[in-house]
Amino acid sequence: MEPPREALQDFEPEYGKKTNRWIGIAPFAKHKGKIYPIEKMEEVLAHFARNDQYKVFLFGGGKHEMEQMLSWKEKFPSLQLPDKIGLSREIRLMSCLDIMLTMDSANMHLASLAYTPVVSIWGATHPYAGFYGLYQDERNMIQADLECRPCSVFGDKPCFRGDYACLQAISPGQVIEKIEKELDV
Repeated sequence: MEPPREALQDFEPEYGKKTNRWIGIAPFAKHKGKIYPIEKMEEVLAHFARNDQYKVFLFGGGKHEMEQMLSWKEKFPSLQLPDKIGLSREIRLMSCLDIMLTMDSANMHLASLAYTPVVSIWGATHPYAGFYGLYQDERNMIQADLECRPCSVFGDKPCFRGDYACLQAISPGQVIEKIEKELDV
């Protein structure tokens, strides 16, 4: 689904004309069992941020998460941080994206409501518990096939193994490949 033309025009003063693929990345969630490891996420960010075929937007996060995103922005100056733009404007920006990478988080659902294709990473939780993004293609779920999954409906319980193998088992290459396949690159 194409974004509304007026939505794209609305963001041109800040981000320029859309001449490349716009990727949204929401790297955080409320609970640790739903957050892809920071060092692995940085590899995914580096891949897309260093390629001028893409414009990467970071979404979400509280104070601690914003510090991490600012650190990534220092490493990868091409990253976009649409901070404090308000929920309705954030959803409008999501509607302009070609794809959104999320955890099992609120941003997955917001992007879904904006009819933006989502690639989602699942750790301690499982999409079949009823929390998968509306209208999303099941082929775009990335998850490790482990007997201990899901260990939590909401991701709020600590990993009984202590290693979050469910998230560690997902390689940055898998994530990159899934996004590029969806974008048909």
